Amino acid sequence: MIAFKKKGNSRQIPKEAGLLERISWCAFDFSNSAFSTVVVDLVFSLYFIRIICAHRTDATFLITFTTFLNQLLVGLLLPLVGTFSDVTGKRKEIVLVFFILCTLTTAYLGTTVEGEVWKGLITYAIAHISFSFSESLVASFLPEIAPESMLGRISGWSRAAGNLGAFISLMTIYPLLSAGFIQSNVNHIRLCFPLVALIYALAGLPFFLNTHQRTPGSQANFSIALKNFYSRTAQMIPSLLKQKYVLLFFLAFFLYSSGATVIMVVIAVYSQMQLGVSGAEQIWLFLTLQIGSAIGAFIFGFLEDTFGPKRTLQLNVGLWFVCVALTLFLGQKWLFFLVTFLIGTANGSLYSVSRALMGLISPPEQVGEYFGLWGLVGRLASGIGPLVFGLLFEINKSFQTPLFAPLIFFGLGLFGLIFLPNQKPTKIESKMPARGS
Repeated sequence: MIAFKKKGNSRQIPKEAGLLERISWCAFDFSNSAFSTVVVDLVFSLYFIRIICAHRTDATFLITFTTFLNQLLVGLLLPLVGTFSDVTGKRKEIVLVFFILCTLTTAYLGTTVEGEVWKGLITYAIAHISFSFSESLVASFLPEIAPESMLGRISGWSRAAGNLGAFISLMTIYPLLSAGFIQSNVNHIRLCFPLVALIYALAGLPFFLNTHQRTPGSQANFSIALKNFYSRTAQMIPSLLKQKYVLLFFLAFFLYSSGATVIMVVIAVYSQMQLGVSGAEQIWLFLTLQIGSAIGAFIFGFLEDTFGPKRTLQLNVGLWFVCVALTLFLGQKWLFFLVTFLIGTANGSLYSVSRALMGLISPPEQVGEYFGLWGLVGRLASGIGPLVFGLLFEINKSFQTPLFAPLIFFGLGLFGLIFLPNQKPTKIESKMPARGS
């Protein structure tokens, strides 16, 4: 039986991370936002529908179905990849493999032309899956580079770096998209992909140069470690069934996350196809989204400290519901820009407030395992939400009618949040009067 052993390293690893190492870790979020904002949210979906599939009617379904498969694969395989990185102690090296793969395939997207449907979809899938794996693994370095007292602060730095990355990448591609997603501008649009790949690579490089992995490999056999992981997961299912608040939150989180993913994935396509927002207007639309996101992170962070995660999350999801309802009946561009700002405000802290509520209701002795399941639920929502939108579009060929799906998702998710506690369930139960008193 072969065991993985960690080789000696002549390079001295400091016990505590310094400022340079923390900034380098945050810079990776700059890299991530450049990819997700430009490639996932804006350019590829429109390029695929308007250019690659110019003479097809199933383009919207194909791109949403691909998104579903991407997230499903990541959700199912991430535990395996995470276990492998823990056993080998080579987490940073594994991140590097996915990072290089994402960079190369993102640049390669620029070679796709009209009619190359499967080339475009497969290349995009590889880039998106590689991005998702590297994003998740890099996030796991946070407890190693920050003491518990600084986790929130450094996570906030990372969020700020992400907003900066989105801003700079959008302004960089602005001249290339100013003429719009039309055939005469194809060569300029295609340049966006290698340009974003370059930004992604340069912004992510400091992580590999300056960040250290302080957790050594377990020196265990990978197959045994993986078997133990799935065994623990199987044993956790009966325990999960007894945690009514966790189950209810998983359901609510799945619903409103599905709705949020639909909006973020189709906002560029919807704004152009339904409202005629095109060219330079698309860039300003996404800049508006990013401004709202930065402001929302600040506002909802304050509200969370004041009112607790449950009430703050209810307000957040309620804002999403109102935004989708307004979008269904909008007919003017300037009103849509206003709603987009509000969507950004809600999106800026949806994940962080959800994470806080998840920590509130999770059993303390199983918090890591429950957060792992929570991540899987999020991945499934990120895939199923767009898939539902794509299926509805395929049925009626309308970009407006499928928006009722996220409206229902948010409505049901908001209803589910009503029954969750605003403090630790054990504390609530201890305050309840004894039966018969």
